Amino acid sequence: MPDLTANGVRLSYQVDWPDGADGTGRASRPPEPAPVVLVCGTGQPAISWQFTLVPALVAAGHPVVTFDNRGVEPSEATPPPYSVAQLAGDAAGLIETLGLGPCWVAGLSLGALITQELALARPELVRGAVMMGTVGRTNVTLRAWAGAQLAAARAGVVLPPELDAVTVAMQVISPPHQLDDAFMAPWLELMAAAPVWDGPGREGQYAADLAYDDRLEALGGVGVPSLVVAFEHDIVTPPALGREVAVAIPGARYVEIAGLGHLGPMEDPEAVLPVLLDFFTGG
Repeated sequence: MPDLTANGVRLSYQVDWPDGADGTGRASRPPEPAPVVLVCGTGQPAISWQFTLVPALVAAGHPVVTFDNRGVEPSEATPPPYSVAQLAGDAAGLIETLGLGPCWVAGLSLGALITQELALARPELVRGAVMMGTVGRTNVTLRAWAGAQLAAARAGVVLPPELDAVTVAMQVISPPHQLDDAFMAPWLELMAAAPVWDGPGREGQYAADLAYDDRLEALGGVGVPSLVVAFEHDIVTPPALGREVAVAIPGARYVEIAGLGHLGPMEDPEAVLPVLLDFFTGG
């Protein structure tokens, strides 16, 4: 994957172009349909989008930009802590450097927080914003979760891969899929085989998660078309908290997808894609 420097940090990125489009990675004007920028969640590698949303979005005619956030290799891991505003600045710099704005921007989890703050701070770069698994405020449970993750990162605690895989899966995969052995076996195998995420980026991103709070009033200033997508079985960012974001953003649409957990786009991209494409086409 190529890289570029944006907002003072080196970011690894990829642009997937529809057949027949200019594949230079830079455009003199935004193509139609407009590009889609996918923003990763905490610790999420950008390659995960390639197995889920990218193929269908490209098939629909959209150039798709994926990138690893600051703190996830092969992007640079600057010293912690990070903030959501800083990560939104990285995304803005990437869009500007590639010359593809205004874009559709869609983020998951931490990526959703980045997306809504990007839409607020740099609306000229955002044609429309999709926040999947988002919040505008924290609560006791979320603070405890992010605080514990941050403490583990600072202490250098790394779980054995098999334990980490099953622990994460039980948090982010819906109960129906957890009961499906044919679904879970390859998931657990893949997650256990993934590279260990450690170092300053892990601490930095969890610090950003922990610090994000009390943004509902500010999100009332978002002026771009917005869609909040929640997942029925999401226990990390419950639908009720996502609904608050949709209420806070003027004119925002809210869609709750049944049967999925926090990693909805990875758990069942076929359920998520129609919702995104409907929004991108003004449906």
